[in-house]
Amino acid sequence: MNMETRASLAERSAMTPILDRSPAGVSSAGVVTRTLVLCLLVLAAAVPWQMRWGVIPDTSWAITMAERVLSGSRLYVDLFEVNPPFTPWLFMPAVALAQALGLSPEVVIHVYAYAVCLIGLGFAALIARQAGFAENSALLSMLPLFLALLVIFPGNAFSEREHLGVALFLPLLVLMAWRAAPANETRPSLLVAVLAGLGGSVLLLVKPYYALVVFVPALYVAWRRRSILPLLAVEYWVIGLICVAYAVAVMLCYPEFLSVIYPILADTYMRMGNMQALLIDYAPVYLIALLMLHFLRPGLTPSPLVSVFTLASLAATAPLIYQAKGWPYHAFPAFSLLLAALLMRTAQIDQAPRSSAGRTMEPGQKLLLAAIVVAAAIPFMKTQKPGGEFVAKVKAVVHQPTVALVGSDIAAGHPLTRMLGGTWISRYCSDWLSDTALYLSAIATRDGNKEAASHYREMADRYIDGKLAELETKRPTILIIQKNNQALAEELSRHQDYVRLMQDYRPIAEDETVRVLLRDTRVNPAPSPAAASG
Repeated sequence: MNMETRASLAERSAMTPILDRSPAGVSSAGVVTRTLVLCLLVLAAAVPWQMRWGVIPDTSWAITMAERVLSGSRLYVDLFEVNPPFTPWLFMPAVALAQALGLSPEVVIHVYAYAVCLIGLGFAALIARQAGFAENSALLSMLPLFLALLVIFPGNAFSEREHLGVALFLPLLVLMAWRAAPANETRPSLLVAVLAGLGGSVLLLVKPYYALVVFVPALYVAWRRRSILPLLAVEYWVIGLICVAYAVAVMLCYPEFLSVIYPILADTYMRMGNMQALLIDYAPVYLIALLMLHFLRPGLTPSPLVSVFTLASLAATAPLIYQAKGWPYHAFPAFSLLLAALLMRTAQIDQAPRSSAGRTMEPGQKLLLAAIVVAAAIPFMKTQKPGGEFVAKVKAVVHQPTVALVGSDIAAGHPLTRMLGGTWISRYCSDWLSDTALYLSAIATRDGNKEAASHYREMADRYIDGKLAELETKRPTILIIQKNNQALAEELSRHQDYVRLMQDYRPIAEDETVRVLLRDTRVNPAPSPAAASG
């Protein structure tokens, strides 16, 4: 065998799809079996791990909202929801299934979230296998780590809309990398493209500005192929058609969202931000992760997989900054996709190695990568789940109560209400609207803008009047008072109706964030003058 033949065989061996190659001494079947076992162990660890957070506040409210819609309440009429209707739609199948089976919605929602993660990751792995990426063998061995990014890393973002959306977005990103790779004999089938488009559309239906996470990597694919034709791929048509159909459905079925809800949101909720949290909690770790990605495996051009996931992560920072709330689940897309890109970079194969430099990770690099993952996870570690002893203390006094909240934080009332087996009486998830209006009125007063101050003051007064009427009419069994929301409490205390109402309640439990009051059902107070005149 001459030298030219040997070189040809060596090059062909390097280009062989990696799923056909295994670590020394380990068969392909053995690698698959070991990977599946490790994935099962990750899932087994995720279940008790996620019990730390339970069903998070946003998801708990989504369950309550879905139950009320299924029982006949009208979204945006009987329920004031800040998100477009895809949010309740996303959770409604699981809630309906729970009702049909007589199971707890919380249990079914968690199973539903795990299933979404497995479907998204599994389909992405299948597309990678069909694409024959050079790094497939290493990626197969790292599949448990990618699964951990979806079921362990999210912490308090688990089951959030962004979390589920990212899981279903993975196949589309892998498909983009396939289209960006050098031309080969295999191309994605129509079915794969359609299904990837369906999954990818979920993130856009969650929030339209995640279109950037599709658009930026798509531009990379077009640049890589030196053609605009990849921008006309089937998956993008699927996403576009679904989004158009969704927009039409919202206009026809929920005109109140566009005519009533959205103007209020634009005037209040969307004006609030917390840039300090972005700069302190997220920016340093994200920039360090980007630097590591740049310096990891020096001299090796990033693969299409690494490039697509990195660009998608960078694009996801735009919605994070635009929303400017600083909440962890808003950061989940950017961080999870960047960490996935880092893992893919470690798995990347140098198909034309000329030296051993940069081909493997040094121990120090591995430690730095682990430290970045830990640092990135810190914002996701905070739990808002009420303590078991606190919940038990309330349940010992009252059974299946009706519940109301005086406070702006959704976490003050949810999931506590559902943990008590209670019934939420309000059309709002919390008193965020009055709190925001009061804050904006104070800012306008400070700035000397009398017109804006009056506008927001009137908005707060209308809400407070409605709140008092609701409490007076429905007389909730227990009242949850958010302890750090003094502005609203002070406003309510100026109303005699509220002072009179509070005389019927006595405290029964409290923790660091809330105080729970129980209505004395033996008292039958005289109606307020407002109620009597009505």
